[in-house]
Amino acid sequence: MKFHELQVQSITKLTKESVRIDFKVPEELKPEFKFKAGQYITIDMDGQRRDYSLCSSPLDDKWSVGIKSVKDGYVSKFLNSNLKEGDFLKVSTPKGKFGIKSEPDKKRTVLAFAAGSGITPVLSILRYTLQTEKEVLLNLFYCNRTPKETMFKDEIEQLKEQYPINFFPHWFFTRHKQENPLYEGRLNADKINRILNILVKINEIDEVLVCGPDGMIREITDEFIKAGLSENQVYFELFTPPAPSADAETAEQPETEVDVTVELDGDEYNFKWDGKKSLLDAALDEGIDAPYSCKGGICSSCMCRLEEGEVNLGENFVLTDQDIEEGIIVACCSRPKSDKIKINFDDI
Repeated sequence: MKFHELQVQSITKLTKESVRIDFKVPEELKPEFKFKAGQYITIDMDGQRRDYSLCSSPLDDKWSVGIKSVKDGYVSKFLNSNLKEGDFLKVSTPKGKFGIKSEPDKKRTVLAFAAGSGITPVLSILRYTLQTEKEVLLNLFYCNRTPKETMFKDEIEQLKEQYPINFFPHWFFTRHKQENPLYEGRLNADKINRILNILVKINEIDEVLVCGPDGMIREITDEFIKAGLSENQVYFELFTPPAPSADAETAEQPETEVDVTVELDGDEYNFKWDGKKSLLDAALDEGIDAPYSCKGGICSSCMCRLEEGEVNLGENFVLTDQDIEEGIIVACCSRPKSDKIKINFDDI
C-alpha cells in the first residue's frame, strides 16, 4: 500500500461528533490519487490504519473525507478534536470496489440506503452520478438519530436544489418525531416493504446501494433479493465490522508448517506459516510491509492473487464469485489448506 504525506487544506465541522477534511493533493501526485466514486483512502497514524471513504466527486478535483468520532477510536478522535489546517497526514492512494457503473446514456432508477457515517461513499456516488447522468432518478434513504446528528445534511439539501427532478432525499430519524411514521425508526425489512408499496415498484429499480452497519446491510439486501432483485443489482459496503467468523480458523489445516512465498512491490519473500494466525498477520510478523487496514474482510486493502496452493477463505464482504474464481483472496481472512502457498500483491 502506497502512502504519501498530504496537507490538510480545510476542516469543516459537520456535527458535534463529525468533520469533513479536505486534503491538498500536489499536482504531481494527482494521477496517483485519481479515484472512482465510492472508493476510500487509508490514514496511518502511529501505525494505526483506518479507512475513510471519499465523499467528493472525481470530477470536482477535490479529495474530501467525512469522519465521525468513534468511542475509544484513537484515530477518529484525534482527527475530530486535534487536527489543524496545515497539518500533514500519512494517506494512501485510493482503493476500493464499492460503486455502480456509470451509465450516462441510460435512463435508470437507483436507490441508496445509508446510516450515519455510511453516507460518505454514497455521497460521492450520488454527486458523480448526478453530474454525469441527465436522466437518472436517485432516491436516498438516510437514517440518523436526529437532524442535528446528520452528516452532510446541508450538502444533500443543496444537491436536491441543484437536481430537483433527479434527486430525492428521504430523512429517517430514530430519536426525532416525524409527521409521517414511515420515516421514524431504523431502516429495516419492514421499511423496505413499505417503500416498495408506496414510493417505487420493484420492477422500476435498476440498482440499490447500501452502506452502514452489518445488520442493516444484511436485512436490506435480503429483502430486496426476496422482492425480486438479483444479487448483481445490490451493492453494499460495511461501515462496522461484522461479528468474527470462526469458519476459517476451525477448518482443516495442514499438520506441518506451510511454505509461503509472497510477491510485493517487485520483491519476493519466503517464510514458514503455522496457520495459527491469518495469512496477513503471518506476513506482517515476518516484517513484510503487506497492505492492510481493517483486518476483518471488509476493506479489500489486503487483496492478493493466490498463484499456488489452497487456502480456507473465511467470511468476507469484498470478494465476488468472479474474484474467487480468478484466484483473488483477502489475506486477512485466509488460513492454510495446502502445505505450499504463493500469493502476489502486485498482480491485482
